[in-house]
Amino acid sequence: MAGWLAVATAQAACTRPINVPMAAIGVSVNFDESKAVGIYPTLLREVAASTRCQLDMHKVPRARLQTLFDAGQADMLIPASATPARDAIAEFVPLIQVRVSLLTLDADAAVPRSLADLLAQPDYKLAVVRGFSFGAAYDATVAALRQRNRLIEEPDPSGVARALRQGLAQATVMTASIMVGTLVNDTELQPLLKRLRIEPLEELGWSASGLYLSRRALGEADRRTLRTAFGQAARNGRIWQLFNEHHPPGSLGVSIRPLPTPP
Repeated sequence: MAGWLAVATAQAACTRPINVPMAAIGVSVNFDESKAVGIYPTLLREVAASTRCQLDMHKVPRARLQTLFDAGQADMLIPASATPARDAIAEFVPLIQVRVSLLTLDADAAVPRSLADLLAQPDYKLAVVRGFSFGAAYDATVAALRQRNRLIEEPDPSGVARALRQGLAQATVMTASIMVGTLVNDTELQPLLKRLRIEPLEELGWSASGLYLSRRALGEADRRTLRTAFGQAARNGRIWQLFNEHHPPGSLGVSIRPLPTPP
């Protein structure tokens, strides 16, 4: 960690405090009262120290976070998957590669193998986090299930885990590391770890996850400073190190991996 921090210490400070609302998402982002803790808050504090930028983190619901960002009232959206709608208003900085999967509890071999199969099963319900987006195929499936009254929408991953435990839905679709981190972090939900099953879906392969820097709220100089610092954390493996420190050994391979090394 000290090595990559030293690389960026000569960078200029941001021109103003950076507004970073955040939503709880397992061990990636959590809150000890009002203090943000977890993988991404740790990374943000390291970037703040290296760049001499002031990064102001505060808690908001996930759906509210997206609304603030869309309106230009948030400088950063983290963590986030790349989508065309976000690309139109912000600059994406990749940090890690993720694979979104179908997650079930004690499911048998009859689980859907694709989003198309899932939609074709009239009694199959999905539980999702309101405000999550994992690309066009995911968004279209969620919209179709909502229209057919087959969608359970929760404010956070803990709510999704409880909906699965109560049998309100048969599955969820998200990055497995999000659910694993949520279950690890909640003593009430920890027993579900042994029941969790992870199945790939044909339409959802590996993709980049990272953060967005708002073009509506941030000037080019501040975006360049932050882009450089976060990019360095991805290239030198710091973000991958943080994920491994916060998850059970061997739990990341099917859902998360470092960015490919450039040729």
